[in-house]
Amino acid sequence: MHFFEQLANERIESAMEDGAFDDLPGAGKPLPFKAGDPVVPKSLQTSGYTPPVVILIRKLEDLRVALRDESDRDRRRALLTEIAETDMRRRIEIERAVTDATRGR
Repeated sequence: MHFFEQLANERIESAMEDGAFDDLPGAGKPLPFKAGDPVVPKSLQTSGYTPPVVILIRKLEDLRVALRDESDRDRRRALLTEIAETDMRRRIEIERAVTDATRGR
């Protein structure tokens, strides 16, 4: 990954952890895909398909809320492990999407 991409990703993740995106218009609603959007085939758009990376981002948000509210040390450790694993899966999904897009899939 290029330096600026890594820097941008770190800043975005930091802002997400700080809650900078929590009150955006449309939060919690499906992404507004447009006809012909190359991200998702039209048949999947109309079926209510949610990309895996979006599902993982939502799970991360829920885990972070649970971590914030948890006081038990062992449960916090388990939540931190689950957050790390979920974040790794999110990163893999993003890399897969980028790879597929560059290959024209």
